[in-house]
Amino acid sequence: MTVAISRVLSRQPAFDDAMGAHHLTEDCAQESVLLIREKLSQFRNESRFTTWAYAIGVRVALGELRRRKWHKAALDKAQLGLAAPNWPIDGPGPDRNLEQQQAWALLAELIETSLTPLQRKSLIAHAFQEMPLDEVAQWLGSNRNSIYKLIHDARKRLKASLSARGMSHLELISIFDVSHMERHSISDGKNLDAQDVS
Repeated sequence: MTVAISRVLSRQPAFDDAMGAHHLTEDCAQESVLLIREKLSQFRNESRFTTWAYAIGVRVALGELRRRKWHKAALDKAQLGLAAPNWPIDGPGPDRNLEQQQAWALLAELIETSLTPLQRKSLIAHAFQEMPLDEVAQWLGSNRNSIYKLIHDARKRLKASLSARGMSHLELISIFDVSHMERHSISDGKNLDAQDVS
């Protein structure tokens, strides 16, 4: 378990400190073992036990890294969950920039008008301000499962609202997807090298 967690942590630039990473590895391994014992009845033999256990360990380590990152962030706590941040528009060219600005404005409008105040607050804090789910639950005086369900329902509402506006969530995501933009440019005949035209 410690080997899998150590590998995850070694890939994180924030943990160059070998001693700090060692202590975090040990803490995460202990927490993982407790969680594995608690969830043992949920193991369904769909994979090897070690694969299942390692996945839990990796999730515990990544969750702890998110928590630590969150606590170090210089976010104004008074602004938690109030408004979705402005999206940094960086499309390749003015047409793409305009498309991204319009898509982001639509999403911000739907977040404001389609969600309940609690859904909006939870979704913004978790998805846009990167507050870990456990922290959102504690902040709102709830539990992790309730907040997970609340955010899940908020996403379903946003998908339905997007659909009512004639757009799927996949179309919205593709507007901001860099690899999609590159494929789109090539299929439009832009950005072709001389060797591509033979």
